[in-house]
Amino acid sequence: MSVLSELALKAAKPGAKEYDIWDSKVKGFGVRVSPKGTKTFVLLFRFEGRPRRYTIARYPDLSLADARDKAQDAKGKIANGVDPQAEKTKEKRKLSDRVDALVGQFIEAECKGEAFAKSGIPKWDSWKLVERSLKEYLVSQYGTRSVHHVTKADIKSALKRIVAMGHPQAANTAFWYMRALFNWCKKEDVIAISPCEGLENPAPIKMRERVVSDPELAAIWKGCEPAPDEVGYPFGSIVRLLMLTGQRRTEVAAMRWSELNLEAGNWEIPGDRTKNENATIIPLSTLALDILRSIPKLKDSPFVFPARGNKDSHFSGYAKGKKGLDDKIEIDGKPLENWTLHDLRRTLATNLAKRQVPPHVIEHVLNHSAASMTGVSKIYNTYAYDKEKREALQLWADSVKWIVQAKAEPSMAA
Repeated sequence: MSVLSELALKAAKPGAKEYDIWDSKVKGFGVRVSPKGTKTFVLLFRFEGRPRRYTIARYPDLSLADARDKAQDAKGKIANGVDPQAEKTKEKRKLSDRVDALVGQFIEAECKGEAFAKSGIPKWDSWKLVERSLKEYLVSQYGTRSVHHVTKADIKSALKRIVAMGHPQAANTAFWYMRALFNWCKKEDVIAISPCEGLENPAPIKMRERVVSDPELAAIWKGCEPAPDEVGYPFGSIVRLLMLTGQRRTEVAAMRWSELNLEAGNWEIPGDRTKNENATIIPLSTLALDILRSIPKLKDSPFVFPARGNKDSHFSGYAKGKKGLDDKIEIDGKPLENWTLHDLRRTLATNLAKRQVPPHVIEHVLNHSAASMTGVSKIYNTYAYDKEKREALQLWADSVKWIVQAKAEPSMAA
């Protein structure tokens, strides 16, 4: 056993089973590495003769030094007859039964930091979007009411109202957030039955098919040109990386420096940050590397794109950034309409297919389960296709560069 270091933490890879790395500096303190690649600081101790485990936080949400300090604080409590894990659980259970208070506690407990992956909410959504939706569609109507008095009929009424306003997909999203909230209340023994149980999506899920054309792609790229107080950094850089990597928006926006190996040209996304909870390696094209190397590294922030004024959180100003970008773009004298950031992911996949990239390689680039494989193939074929992914993403980056420089000549709004 040796002293646990940041280098050892970064080098720890997921195995077939969960395993622990122990620290020789603080007895019982270490990090638990899950098969999905999640790294969690823990402290093993005995309390009243029984073995106990105190879960501190996830790495890199909490630094090694801070986790070690928390472990030392916990050992002090144990020496004074206090079980730190029981204390933590007790604090979580001090809940009001008012809807508005529960929404706030749900956001803090389940939608930020280490607990986000367990909330039942898609991990690519910002907690601010979750909070905004719940406040607008639930708290505004039932905020002062006891959660025990919110009925299934109330939820159906709230969702029908959103659909009637002409926002069916927003109604679906609001329903998913409400369901996650009430499931959490049930887990915390605040309620026995969720009012969302037995309810279905209030509107059909509409699958988008929008693929951005070459002239549109060039216009978006040029619209992301860095400029003082305009789109530029960080939103412009985020959009260009979305275009070049095909990853989801919060996977890019919440990118950490610890995930990047710029010398090897790799971006390793841990399983607790992906939709399917599968860790993935994204080979970085030369164009993507140029973008990342140009980004200033903010001292004391783990994020490549930290939130403005908050180094401990990542960028989440999508709506404002998208509006600023849309205001800059014109195609044949008209604004570019009806496109989303997620369309860039579909555009990458479509263009790779046009360039004869095999479907299973595209699926691995997107970190999907390989749709072209049979169930048996998925079990026995564990090859990661890193070489093929690198070739595909470099091919696409070269195509984007050509499209922007030589093919498309869209006009830009003044």
